[in-house]
Amino acid sequence: MSEHPLRRYGAVLGICGLAGMGAGFVAGIVTATSDEASIGGAALIAAAVAVAMGAGLWASLRWWKGLDEAAQEAHKWAWWWGATVGLCFAGVILLTLLYGAGDLGEAPLKDTLMLGAVIVTGCEMVGYGVAWAVWWLKRR
Repeated sequence: MSEHPLRRYGAVLGICGLAGMGAGFVAGIVTATSDEASIGGAALIAAAVAVAMGAGLWASLRWWKGLDEAAQEAHKWAWWWGATVGLCFAGVILLTLLYGAGDLGEAPLKDTLMLGAVIVTGCEMVGYGVAWAVWWLKRR
C-alpha cells in the first residue's frame, strides 16, 4: 500500500468495498437461483461473507500498522468511548421501538434483527466519529 495516508485509507475502503460487493453478488445469485432457504445456500453465503471479512481485516491491519502512535491512540480512544456511548443510545432506541411502538414489536424476527443491526451499527459509528473528532480537537 502507498505511504500517503489518504491513499492507504482509500485502498482499505476499496478492498473492503470490492470484497463486500463480491459477497453481495454471491448472496444475490444464491437468492435468485433458489426457491427456498437451504443449508447449502446459507453455507455458500457464509463462506463468501467470511472471505470478504478476511480481506477487510487484512487491509485494515495493514492500514493500522502504517499509523503513528497518536493516530492509533485516537482511534482506540474513539472506538472505546464513542462506540460505548453509541451502544447506550442504541439500546434506548431499540427498547423504545420494540416495546413502545405498537405493531413494530410484532414485526417478523428477520426484520427486527436487521433493524437492530442497523441501529446498533449506526449509533456506534456516529459515536465513534464524534469521539474521534473530540480527541483530535482537544489535542490541537
